[in-house]
Amino acid sequence: MGNTPRERSNVARIFQLLRWIGIQPVYLTIPLALAIISALFEGAGMGLLIPLLNGFLQKSFSFITDAPYIGPIMHKLPSSILENDRLLFGVLLAGFIAIQVLKNLFRYLSVVSISYFSERAQHHLRKVLFTRYLSFGKLFFDTTNIGHHNTLLLDFCRRALLPLTMADRYINSLFSLSIYFVMMLFISWKMTVFAVPLFILLHLVVRGMIMSIKSLSRAIAHRGSELGKKSVEILSTIALVKAYRTERDEQLQYTRISDEKARMDYKASALQALILPLQETITLLVASSIFVGALVFFGRDQIASGSALVVYFYIVVNAASKFGSLSGFRGTLASASGPLDEVFQVFDAKGKYFVTGGDKTFSGLEHAIEFRHLTFSYAEGRYVLKDVSLTFQRGKMTAVVGPTGAGKSTLISLLMRFYDCPPASLFIDGEDIRNFTLDSYLARVALVSQETLLLHDSLRNNITYGLQNVSEEALQDAVRRARLSAFVKLLPQGLETPIGDRGVKLSGGEKQRVSIARALLKGADILILDEATSSLDSQTEKLIQEAIDEAVQGRTSIVIAHRLSTIRNADKIVVLKDGRLAEEGALQELLDKHGTFHELWEQQKF
Repeated sequence: MGNTPRERSNVARIFQLLRWIGIQPVYLTIPLALAIISALFEGAGMGLLIPLLNGFLQKSFSFITDAPYIGPIMHKLPSSILENDRLLFGVLLAGFIAIQVLKNLFRYLSVVSISYFSERAQHHLRKVLFTRYLSFGKLFFDTTNIGHHNTLLLDFCRRALLPLTMADRYINSLFSLSIYFVMMLFISWKMTVFAVPLFILLHLVVRGMIMSIKSLSRAIAHRGSELGKKSVEILSTIALVKAYRTERDEQLQYTRISDEKARMDYKASALQALILPLQETITLLVASSIFVGALVFFGRDQIASGSALVVYFYIVVNAASKFGSLSGFRGTLASASGPLDEVFQVFDAKGKYFVTGGDKTFSGLEHAIEFRHLTFSYAEGRYVLKDVSLTFQRGKMTAVVGPTGAGKSTLISLLMRFYDCPPASLFIDGEDIRNFTLDSYLARVALVSQETLLLHDSLRNNITYGLQNVSEEALQDAVRRARLSAFVKLLPQGLETPIGDRGVKLSGGEKQRVSIARALLKGADILILDEATSSLDSQTEKLIQEAIDEAVQGRTSIVIAHRLSTIRNADKIVVLKDGRLAEEGALQELLDKHGTFHELWEQQKF
């Protein structure tokens, strides 16, 4: 039975995946060799059935020494056994039982080894996929859905390699079928000529079902992705759902998608489950027709002995069952098409927006950070920053202000290397930032953002995240300087207290102070503060401003602020408008110009 080009493609893609994840396909030879040995024992067992039945029906086993293949083996037995029918029967029966036991033993070893191989492959694929996701640029995650990636990691990677779990059965069935065919020719080539159309008919029936399963596979993968997207999206915005009382609407949408996927899953399962019983029914009807037809055309005496006919019929039925295993493997290959497509999308470099560093080590800022005629866009034709040239001096505090959408956060994201800037547009001490390794550069940059990023972990682990060998003294000093000491004393477990998913147990001001403590503990040369005091009450803002004032001392600090009153002490203020540099200078200098900054100042003053 030949595979279609698409099936061969799926097999090739699975082997390519194995090489990508560092698992050599050659290891498959162990379970496959065990499956072949099992098939050989199965054939040998079938071969023993004919002399067993012949001797039992003739009530004599004296013919066994003249039988082909088995006769030379029997001649090696003592004459006392060869002259005793009962002993000969016992030897043949014991041999048949031993062969069956060995067949099942090797079959079990094959299943266990292929299970180990496939589980190991799935485990490695998950790890490699997760590592690859971490290598993608932030823009990739800005333009895709986390729910889909979660579904791919937990479900698609398993289903993509599912054919591996059936590989031993495929090889076992393939070799068994070959052995069966030889035995069928040996018993009666005339009946075998009649039997060939049976397998052609089975092949045609199964091929149509396989095509249906393959198309369903892609639809199921798509629906599975939508289901993952929906669940993550709704559960991560549960406050919005509660506020607008849309629980029922979301439930109905989720149910609709789930129902569609369930129907497709059921249809695919039903088609796969139908393959075997349909084959057995066709086998029974056609085999009976073959048997009757051969008797009519050739007569019983011209075909084979009665025992041989019984074994032949048994072989035909078993051959159809083995053919079913091959067809089942084809069905599994077809159902893996959709998940394989999704997994290969992750390995495709297109649209991943990688941000790669150079080979130079950044040892610290000595002079200035400089943007030179920077023009940047997230998508073709939509420029967020246009021909921006400005400088951040070492040891100085520079504030970046401007209306919403002016490009302030994009400027910070480029400095944080979340996105890759165009060549020769961002320089550190006269060196293109792209020439520095990401590790050495980001080790000397700390960010306190408006959106505090916290993990479902203890307060201690959130403050020390990404840092190694932090002493208790340094940690306590960072907590004190971030104005968190009083808060920590009130916690039941102190720094070991879990803070909930994304810090849900903390207030906005407490989250900001945790973020500041993390930045202080990092001890970076360059400190970036992105709207760090927005949306806070006056008392909390005062606490955070005190922490910030202490944090920026002796550092190169870049501050984005909507509240202009918080940047009175800035050495320089940069004003962005519509993605362009509108103004820059000291506070009073900009107020005296009566330009864009003066307008913003007056609006907040009002």
